[in-house]
Amino acid sequence: GVPAPAVPAFNASAAADNAADLVCGPSGVPLVPRDSRVLLLDIEGTTTSISFVKDTLFPYVLRNLEGFLRSDSMSADDLAGLDAALAGDLEGLPADHPSAADWRAKIGAAGDDVRLRIGAAVRALMDHDVKATSLKSFQGKMWKDGYATGELVAHLYPDFVPMLDWCRSKGVRVCIYSSGSVGAQRLLFGHTGAGDLTDRLDGHFDTTSGSKRESTSYVTIAGRLGVEPGEVVFATDLEAEAVAARDAGMRAVLAARPGNAPLSEGTKRDYPVVRSLLQLCG
Repeated sequence: GVPAPAVPAFNASAAADNAADLVCGPSGVPLVPRDSRVLLLDIEGTTTSISFVKDTLFPYVLRNLEGFLRSDSMSADDLAGLDAALAGDLEGLPADHPSAADWRAKIGAAGDDVRLRIGAAVRALMDHDVKATSLKSFQGKMWKDGYATGELVAHLYPDFVPMLDWCRSKGVRVCIYSSGSVGAQRLLFGHTGAGDLTDRLDGHFDTTSGSKRESTSYVTIAGRLGVEPGEVVFATDLEAEAVAARDAGMRAVLAARPGNAPLSEGTKRDYPVVRSLLQLCG
């Protein structure tokens, strides 16, 4: 029959048809605590649905941006610092990057109005999903308001809390490594449908530890955890991150969740694939 239409995602792309990735097959999935006592997890597409990030968190920022910049949450010093930080991240992009081009096209019209300058920078970065540290930090500040009012409640896959229970009972540390700021991570896990889970997590890492696509970032994180990279299992939905983690010496696992980008046949051959984090619990 005719397949059902895909559900639009945040940036007007469609939710991907990755049904083939959800069919279980043989794999060499590492198990905790047998193979590792540290489990390092990505958020988007691993612990939490991509649709929550793309269709709830990101639109919340864009919908409330102007009002937040004019609120008591942002002092004159806060505005000036954010303006400079965003500009620095945009200026650090390649000259032909679409975010940089969009920003240059709009910044002239903003003139000396710092709020208009910030708005142009935030939209330029978000329109092309640039994971700039300055943007992620600011988004986290905005999401704090949304969680506090109850407008935002974080989504978690149903296997997440049982996985935490298992890991705690076996002495396995569970840590988070996401492009979202550490502050935003704590907000997300502090405001879930299952309640506040922040005290159940043993560490948080963001892009201040380095890009998730660079192997040195994973070496840095292992060092901060006081373990060798080979003692860490890292789960993510993105092949490039799995490659970087494995190059650093970690055990990399791909998470296949509904709506994630389809995994290539080569990726499924080269990496263990899990459909639930409980598959890592031995």
